Amino acid sequence: MKKVFYAGLLGLSLMVAVTGCGVFANGSEENGKVTIEKDKAKELQLELNLGAGELNVEKGANEWLEGSIDYNEDKLKPEVSYKLKGEKGIGVIEQENTGLLDNIKIGELKNEWNLTLSDEVPLNLVVNSGASDTNLDLKGLNLKDLDVNAGVGDITIDLSGKWKKSFDAALALGVGQSTIILPEDVGVKIVSSKGIGTANFVDFISKGNGVYVNEAYEDADVIINLKTDLGVGEAVFKIE
Repeated sequence: MKKVFYAGLLGLSLMVAVTGCGVFANGSEENGKVTIEKDKAKELQLELNLGAGELNVEKGANEWLEGSIDYNEDKLKPEVSYKLKGEKGIGVIEQENTGLLDNIKIGELKNEWNLTLSDEVPLNLVVNSGASDTNLDLKGLNLKDLDVNAGVGDITIDLSGKWKKSFDAALALGVGQSTIILPEDVGVKIVSSKGIGTANFVDFISKGNGVYVNEAYEDADVIINLKTDLGVGEAVFKIE
């Protein structure tokens, strides 16, 4: 069941809140705040589906998710949903009918998603980005699983830092420049498909057949298992 709430619905018991200022009119600039409030969930599954624009994600939310979505076309207004299923909280932010973007010139488009996520519980994160520039600064989150499907545009995914638990990640990289930053002191194993584009694995050890590991991998208790489809762009995997 999907729930969307706007400013003015005070007094209700809100699990998902979307608030905005100004008039929602075609062509007007919107500044909408989005929040998924904390509840009793012991695990989160968050899915972000962006048709076109700019997506920035990082740690730092006091609730499960906080941030802003700024756009200048009413067609771009996203739908936000959240439900608690057992001990798992499931949230989705999406632009359902991206076909409506066909008549919008990209140079006139404003669609900026700036979101922060909680690190309090294990997180399954799914990101589907279309024609967009994407920056996923995921270090410090409590990742359990990561699934990224990138379209056209540049994407940076920062998985550096100290991780306390192992997790799996699957990256389908599209057209554009992809930069994947991985940790030095946590084990990393990359299984890479042979895409049309080019890939550079900086400071990784090749094991053959598209498999690469970092120096920490052999003795690591915590491991990032990364499967990647290289697509047709240029990808750089580096250690920091």
